[in-house]
Amino acid sequence: MSPKTKEQFEAIRSQTSTVIKDTALELFAENGFHNTSISQIAKAARVSKGLMYNYFDSKEDLLHDIMMDAMDRGTELMNDHLKEGVDPKDQLLSLVDGVFEWIIGNLSYWKLLAALAFQKDVTSQLKLEILEKSQSYNAIITDLFRQMGKAEPEKEAMLIGALMDGIGMQYMVMPELYPIDEMKELVKKKIIE
Repeated sequence: MSPKTKEQFEAIRSQTSTVIKDTALELFAENGFHNTSISQIAKAARVSKGLMYNYFDSKEDLLHDIMMDAMDRGTELMNDHLKEGVDPKDQLLSLVDGVFEWIIGNLSYWKLLAALAFQKDVTSQLKLEILEKSQSYNAIITDLFRQMGKAEPEKEAMLIGALMDGIGMQYMVMPELYPIDEMKELVKKKIIE
């Protein structure tokens, strides 16, 4: 057997980390953060408990990484759909398409976010980081509404954010029955008004 290169080790490490995070996300979303043990995650991810601790110092550290991945995806969405020189209305409509696509494809994140929102004992540092990122997204959307000439751009941004959060929550509860495509069109109509 030939020795592995540094790049091969890094690829294996990255792949294992992803498997652990994906598994933990599913278990946290299904059972709750506090009702999921490191042992359960390790077993479901098919790694030893000791190996898990080579990747994450604690369950809280693992949760932090999962949530930061979600925040990074939010930043990617913003970067993918908001382009300088493009009409602000078109940017917002494109962003709505991207967010709805993300909602549909990532129900586990929505379940986890919903559960964490009502848990007081989730690390304050994590909540602070999520709040800061959310505020930065809101500021960008507020600026787009301002460019569109809206009288109350801050409130418009908060309203759209609340609509998206609510739609995400309702879709999470009943994905088979929820009229997600119709709701997307209603959100877009609200932006155009």
